[in-house]
Amino acid sequence: MADCVIAMKSQTAAEQARRAANHERIYAEIVSIDPSITRRGCSMGIRLSCANIDKMKRILERKNIPYGDIVGRSESL
Repeated sequence: MADCVIAMKSQTAAEQARRAANHERIYAEIVSIDPSITRRGCSMGIRLSCANIDKMKRILERKNIPYGDIVGRSESL
């Protein structure tokens, strides 16, 4: 299964997102990303299975955790 990365505005937001994911039994880890990859220049993100992206977006929106671009494959980071 491929990995995706959801870009986050800050280390704090990435940690909140990781904890929210783990609470919902979605494995996620915090990763550094090249700011040039995202439109907003985010340098932190959470990596998780692409199969969980839609569920994770709903969790982030429900918990009011801001996020940025979604990068399709972590191998490009």
